[in-house]
Amino acid sequence: MAGEPRSVADLARFRMEVAAGMGASIFAAVFIVLLNKALFATYGFTFPVTLTGWHMVFTSATLWTACKLKVIEYKKMPLRANFYFSLLDSVTMGFQNLSLGNNSVSFYQMCKLLVAPCTVAIQRVFFGEKLPSPSVMLSLLVLLTGIGFATVTDVQLNPLGTFFGVMSTGMVCVVSILTNTMQKAHDVNSFQMLLNVAPMEGLMLLVLGPIWDQWVVGKNAYVDYQWTSEAFKAVLGTCALAVLVNGATFFLIGKTSPVSYQVMGHLKTVLVLGGGYMFFDSDASAASLFGVGLAFTGCILYAYLKDREMKRSLAAQQQSGAGEK
Repeated sequence: MAGEPRSVADLARFRMEVAAGMGASIFAAVFIVLLNKALFATYGFTFPVTLTGWHMVFTSATLWTACKLKVIEYKKMPLRANFYFSLLDSVTMGFQNLSLGNNSVSFYQMCKLLVAPCTVAIQRVFFGEKLPSPSVMLSLLVLLTGIGFATVTDVQLNPLGTFFGVMSTGMVCVVSILTNTMQKAHDVNSFQMLLNVAPMEGLMLLVLGPIWDQWVVGKNAYVDYQWTSEAFKAVLGTCALAVLVNGATFFLIGKTSPVSYQVMGHLKTVLVLGGGYMFFDSDASAASLFGVGLAFTGCILYAYLKDREMKRSLAAQQQSGAGEK
């Protein structure tokens, strides 16, 4: 695991930082979804890729301001690494939108479920990472089975949608792994990496966004959309929340691991679904309720097992240090 704690104090700090990052991620993810839905449904702003470009530009401006105020420190990454990562991440966002637009909700959710096991496989085959322990693998199986019961119902396949779904799944895996490995390779923290890649991604999406949206929607946000003050405020709101979403994503992947981040993402899904069933949907099916409970159990079990592994690793390091003395 990235940034593995080396003392009891480190472990306590690690837990607090991950909990804070997870809290920020859940808060930002829930509210940005609500605002985006308001933009699409209420204000008729149906230009997701263009909007994502604005998110990255706003994130860049915010981080540069923080850098100038010396809140964060700038550390330059190689331009080639920035370019390739930014291009890959931008294309990944496009494939995610195409997968959502060309597949049933169930197949789209199934593709998201495949990200965690695919990440494990890619890390093993191409990066030489050790496979998770059998108990951790079992917790992942419990989690993914529960999410499957809760979200996947009638899976409908079509050739084009399947292609976009498979490409989206694979590219999300690769981007998650690179987010973690590049922070280690270039000795940068999450905000320093984001400060390097966000401007380039923003520039790419500003160019590609209108073309992509014109192809998918048949309209251009800069020419065809009729702006109102309410829509403008909603866009600003999503941009502000995107800073928190992007920051929390890079932080959590760098602090933990790509697989652990996927588990946290599924935990957000569980909490949203569970809260919806509890407070709004009295007619939830038995399979959905069972799935939410099973998935939540898998999340808790995964967190417990990973925490226990860190404790054992810490104890082994301390024993090794004492033996050397």
